[in-house]
Amino acid sequence: MTKEDALKQFAELGSAWFGNSKQHFAFSAYCRLQGWNKLADKWKEEAEEEWEEAEEVLNRLVELGCKPADLQEAMKTMEFPFYDDPKQQIENDFTPDAIKQLSELAEAFNDDYPTKKLIEKWIDSEKGHMAWEAQYLNYIEKLGYENFLIAMM
Repeated sequence: MTKEDALKQFAELGSAWFGNSKQHFAFSAYCRLQGWNKLADKWKEEAEEEWEEAEEVLNRLVELGCKPADLQEAMKTMEFPFYDDPKQQIENDFTPDAIKQLSELAEAFNDDYPTKKLIEKWIDSEKGHMAWEAQYLNYIEKLGYENFLIAMM
């Protein structure tokens, strides 16, 4: 991967996290309205974390010399589907290959320690994200969907 490609992919992370954050904030509000407060809290936490990660991307791009006009791609918001069904939301959001993609991106920044360190922090965060989603999917399988939803109240 060229440095230019790596920077473009890095900027796209910001765009993805802004969009994902909006999706997760909306889903959190919906879950709270349904009475699934534990689920709402978890999705709100995810939304806030993704917003912070998007800000970190923008800040790092500025540190790397990008001017505001250069940040247009990173500031866009990727669109994500909105779901009413918690199981569907979890299944859609569960993307274990994201860790591999982030790891490859980190390698592209071997000569840029601050950026590489930031990406490695996101890898750890993503591992935690994948773990709780896998756990919730396991709960749904073991408890049954209705019992899972009751447990999320």
